[in-house]
Amino acid sequence: MLRLLFITPKIHERDDDFAFTSLWAKAFARAGFAVTVIALEVREHSLPFPVHSLGREKGWPTWRSFLEFQRILLTVPHDRVFVHMNPRWLAAGAWYWFLRRTPTYLWYTHYTRPLSLKIGDKIVKRMFAATKDCLPQYEGDPRKVVTGHGVDTAFWDVPEPPAREPATHLLAVHRISRSKRMEITLKALALLPPEYTLTHYGRPLDPRQDPAYAEELRALAESPALKGRVRFMGSVPMPELRSVYPRFQVLVNMVPDTVDKTVVEAMFCGVTPVITRGHALAIGYPGAPADDTPEAVAAYIRALTPTPREDLRRIVREKHGLDALVEKMAAYIRPGN
Repeated sequence: MLRLLFITPKIHERDDDFAFTSLWAKAFARAGFAVTVIALEVREHSLPFPVHSLGREKGWPTWRSFLEFQRILLTVPHDRVFVHMNPRWLAAGAWYWFLRRTPTYLWYTHYTRPLSLKIGDKIVKRMFAATKDCLPQYEGDPRKVVTGHGVDTAFWDVPEPPAREPATHLLAVHRISRSKRMEITLKALALLPPEYTLTHYGRPLDPRQDPAYAEELRALAESPALKGRVRFMGSVPMPELRSVYPRFQVLVNMVPDTVDKTVVEAMFCGVTPVITRGHALAIGYPGAPADDTPEAVAAYIRALTPTPREDLRRIVREKHGLDALVEKMAAYIRPGN
């Protein structure tokens, strides 16, 4: 059995952002790998295999985390490396994996190429991405492999509730960040009749930029056209979303040209997405507003008929199931290609 070192930013099954990383680690174990996890921060989890922390939850400084990482590399036997989302550790371990000729793989869904990735990409065998728009600097590089996203359909397999909120009660689930373009959603809502409302779950994550954007959104929500129609619920642990998604019929997400996992999660729970054309193409969903303007989004929502639950679930099951995603990547990882 191949020994896989799974490196990720955080293991915490009650987290509002990274709880899914435990599901990914378990999926690799189901695929036949002997998994060992390294995470910068480790809190509540139920993983049945070794999990090593780099001490963020204990307040360790960066230098101590780095030394602990090197200690783990030197003492934990492994045949393959999978770096999930954080190229910092790809760079930190590149020297060792180069010398050992250990096949190393990266999952990365961002658009930037930080210094750590410039260093680490010298030794990676493959760079997996959810869509072709991720990792644009590597377009044409045969190491870039577009796989689609992956959600654990067993985890999100919740029963259909007796009733849902009216389709005029819209849902949004994402962090508060300019990249999520929530201002488009709010401006579209302002153009809709007053019975349309929006409930948002999520919080600012980047302390350098997100709080200012959050204030802009709250000011917009207090404008005369929107006052009393927008509820900011804050963040909830990911498992609690299994009781949030099924209460709604329609979810709005204006992230462009990517696959946002919350959209796929909601779809599997029977929630119809209102997403950009690029997002719809990446997911394989057949409908989207004509463009990203508030006017086009509002017109699309007004004319929307929710998609049957089983049709939504079929799209996710066929295109974005976690086990299928892991198997796509494992086809490269097992032989070391």
